[in-house]
Amino acid sequence: MKKRNIWRNIFDGKMPPPASTSSEATSRFADDKTKPESSEVRNNNILCSSTSHYLIQEVIGEGNFGKVAKAVNLITSKDVALKILKTEDTTKREIKMLNVVSVLDPVKKSVVQFLETFDHEGQTCLVFEKLEKSLFDLLSERQGMPLSLSEIRPITHQLLTAFDALKGIGVVHSDLKPDNIMLANHLCEPFRVKLIDFGVSFQTSEDIRGMTIQPLGYRAPEVILGLPITEAIDMWGLGCVLAFLYLRRHLFADSEYQSMKGIVDMLGQPADHLLSAGYYTQKFFKKNQHWDKPIWWMKTPTEYQLGTGIEPKRWLSPLRYLDDLIMHYPDMEEAELEDQRAFVSLLNCLLHTDSEERITPGKALTHPFVTMVHLGEETDTSSYIEESFENMTVLPVDHLDEELCPDSEAEEQPKVGEPSVKPPSVSPSCVSLVSVKIVLHSADGEEAAAVIDTTVSDVDAASPAEESPDEDPPAKVKKSRMRRIFNFFGRKIRTLFGLKKGE
Repeated sequence: MKKRNIWRNIFDGKMPPPASTSSEATSRFADDKTKPESSEVRNNNILCSSTSHYLIQEVIGEGNFGKVAKAVNLITSKDVALKILKTEDTTKREIKMLNVVSVLDPVKKSVVQFLETFDHEGQTCLVFEKLEKSLFDLLSERQGMPLSLSEIRPITHQLLTAFDALKGIGVVHSDLKPDNIMLANHLCEPFRVKLIDFGVSFQTSEDIRGMTIQPLGYRAPEVILGLPITEAIDMWGLGCVLAFLYLRRHLFADSEYQSMKGIVDMLGQPADHLLSAGYYTQKFFKKNQHWDKPIWWMKTPTEYQLGTGIEPKRWLSPLRYLDDLIMHYPDMEEAELEDQRAFVSLLNCLLHTDSEERITPGKALTHPFVTMVHLGEETDTSSYIEESFENMTVLPVDHLDEELCPDSEAEEQPKVGEPSVKPPSVSPSCVSLVSVKIVLHSADGEEAAAVIDTTVSDVDAASPAEESPDEDPPAKVKKSRMRRIFNFFGRKIRTLFGLKKGE
């Protein structure tokens, strides 16, 4: 597409390096002890737990933490991933956090499945489900070509679902970057992703204010300034990741001063009450000696160097403002332009400099960019709209059912002994997208169209009785959105099979 080529020309086809590793983030574990030397794990070694035997097929990664290897469970013949750790204290913490996170459904909540842990000759081994590759690997394979918004959307939905679940159990991931977002099986399930690496995650009950967490380039302003830390830092990290996927450039620098300066230049300076409360504010800002506001001024690079002895790296931001992401090209569809506006709106919500004002994962799941309400309103189908809806079918159906049919909307069941006054009806907001997946893979066009027509009829029949002047606007929007979605798929199927409505 023409726009993609323009992005590629702007950035000279170069792929930026991966985000800085978590070695800085783990600096808060100052008392880490490296385990004593033991035999090195190599290809074709067999490692044994109390229940399984694992054949090492290939060591695919190595770092300060240890190694990651592809392996096969010789008992079940299933492929797995083994993480072989070096340090004692971080090992205990990671196992603790994995046990906390393991209460979540790994499919519905898009988090990696943790299978077991065991010791092998003094080394702690963690066993996970095998996933394919990271988003960073995917971008490298695409020769740096960024993702389209229709490809970014399902990733956004899944990560928001994961962070909403983590928020519910009081866990902060704190290490979000493309390297830690894995594609499950990109050929069979395009853009089905899972969140991995809970090695530096922590619980919200822990006080880690002032400690170094999050990789540079994805680090929230409250972390840089030494303000109280909450799960909102993951929302900031998500905003940085989504922008990186679309731009193929980091929004913010990999040095603290330039990162803070980039935040101020692009998003505005954090409020005075935040700066006044930060442990490290005076590292980056100076007090305004005049009577006018703001109270704090950003230091110049020279002033920062004089105060810290660190010379700031040079940094050229890919954007001046987030709104610069909205670019209209002659061949761009109106639907894609609307999608750009919705995407920038979400980024502004994710990248709010005040963590208290930053959007939560639950609220973000209802944002127009995620729900596609603006695309459902389009009367004419287009290749972009078709691709957008099709890419969203990778989401777990059970989760969509929960989202579209919450408990609060469930029909009241008659009491025991009481006859039902009417046959069960279909609530528009409870229509399952299972039928959409069925018709998309159906070989019988008439049968597929009939399924869609029946579903839309049920929705239309249910709506008049349910709608009332007192009905909440969100409920009306949800019903309208479901009707548009099914009408969209109905048009698509009839076009595909050359059918007229009613056939």
